[in-house]
Parts: sequence; C-alpha cells; structure tokens
Amino acid sequence: LVAAFLSGLDEPELSVTCSYVMGTLFAPSENLVMGVGPSILYEALSKACGCSTGQITEMLRATGDPGLVAAGVVEKRRPLGFAAFLESQPLSISDVSERFLAVARASGKKSQDIRIKNLQYLFSLAGPLEARYIARLAIEDMRIGIGEGGMRDAIALAFSGSGADAEKVEQAYNLTNDIGLVAVNARRGTLEQLSVKIDRPIKMMLAQLGESIPSALGEIGSAAIEWKYDGARVQIHKEGDHVAIFSRRLENVTASLPEIVRAAREIRAKSAILDGEAVAIGNDGRPMAFQDILKRFRRKYNVEKLAERIPLRLFLFDL
Repeated sequence: LVAAFLSGLDEPELSVTCSYVMGTLFAPSENLVMGVGPSILYEALSKACGCSTGQITEMLRATGDPGLVAAGVVEKRRPLGFAAFLESQPLSISDVSERFLAVARASGKKSQDIRIKNLQYLFSLAGPLEARYIARLAIEDMRIGIGEGGMRDAIALAFSGSGADAEKVEQAYNLTNDIGLVAVNARRGTLEQLSVKIDRPIKMMLAQLGESIPSALGEIGSAAIEWKYDGARVQIHKEGDHVAIFSRRLENVTASLPEIVRAAREIRAKSAILDGEAVAIGNDGRPMAFQDILKRFRRKYNVEKLAERIPLRLFLFDL
C-alpha cells in the first residue's frame, strides 16, 4: 500500500511524505521541532470548528486518541464566513508541509499564536479523516504501524525499476538519516551518490548485547577494547571553526556544550565527524552522576555558569 502511494507522488511531496507516514516531521539535519502540545492542538481545533476546549477534553477522555478527537470535532464543525469558504478548498500534502514548517519556525513572544493559527487553518480545510492524521502528525504519533523497516521496503518496491533494493535503501538511510532524501534518490536511481555530509547527523552506531566475551569475539574475530565511560553520547561535526554537536537522539545540542565546541576546534583536521561521550568530571577528578550530565544537555540559559559547576570532558572513540 505504501509503495503504491509513494510511486504516484511528485518529488516535493515524496521528500516529506515518507517521514510523515513514519510519524516524524523533519530530518535531524533540519534542526526543527514542532513544539505542539495538547493545549495548542485543542485550541486550534476549538477555533477552527466552533467547539469549546471543554468539549474536546471530554471527547479525549472517551477515546484517548487526539486523532479521533480531531476527526469527531471536524465532523461536527459549524463553518461560518471565511471558514465556509475554506472548506471548499482542496488540501494538499504541500499545504500541510508549508503550515508545519511555519509552526516549527515560529519563535518569540507570538510563537504560540502563530502555531495555533497555522493549525487552525489546516483544521478549517480538513475533512474528518484528514483532521485525524493532521492532529496525529502535529504530535508525531501516527499509529499506523509503519516504521523504518516498513518504509525501507516500501521505497525499494516503489522504485525497483530505478535499481532500488532494500539493502541500498538501508545503506543510504544509514549514511544520511533523511528518509525523504533517500526516497527521492531511489526514484532517480542515484542512491549510490548519497554519502556522509557535515551537519547532517548519521544514525548512532549502538552496542549490541553478546552472550559472552568468547562468543562475541568468535563472531567478530579480532577486537579493539576500551573503557566505557558513563557519559552522554555526542556526535561532533567540524568544518573549519564551525562545530555542530548532536545528542544520542540526534538533537542539536551545540549551544549547551561550549567546552565541547572549544575542544572540537582544537582538532587539527579541517573537516571531521567525531563520535564519543561527554562525561561530567567532579573536583575530585572522578565522573559525576549521569543526572548531572542531563542538566547540561537541556540547558538553554546561563550555560557558561552551569558549565563551571558541571564541567564536561570529551572521550572520543570513533572518527
């Protein structure tokens, strides 16, 4: 079903639709987040459909699914004036994409109003089925059972005529972490041209549990072994003096980690992607609790002051 759907899309739609079907909105390299919680979602629905937030809350208690609530509210919509005109306009994937981008880019004092107005616009145009998935997308919870593996196979099937297969699609996704970019190149027959790029974080390589040390060594042959520090994973992208740092979840955390930025700038390579752990070190020279590290990664204000109290040291293990 997904393959048949993808094969009928144009490139701008294809570049966003693969992520949408998986329930994600933006590739990590875009450094964008929706910032939409239940209160914003339900206020936008209320304004679009002439329904009180109290009624919406009651419906949520009954269904437990914001998507079903949105579908129910839109079905009972009372269109007035401009809303009645909007209802007659068709809604496209590009319309949804543009509005979601506007929501994610909203900042400053009026950011909440901007988010509400853009979602209100979409709910004003949407039918009940569309509203169900617009609401679920806004909170990034599609509930349709398509993950990375399903999307990989769907892209391979949709564009097999251009030379795509599951192995090539997976390799391209591992190198770029952008499923829309992978789909567009699968259609063009250019998957092999995709590679690692500075400022586009790569999926983190994670350790796997082995039965025992002998069985693990038997599987991989020879091994290099080093200490594992209780830190927070960092992936550092360096191009000249420009440094970007990504967390285990591939969130851009550069602004929170000034001493890691300074350490990365000391690396003599002009261009590099580095993988390692940031460890909080106490006055006694020993690692601090993992909870202390998390305080650093989530900090937006008074970063340098907190860095003095919880300094981080960088332990790199991959290049």
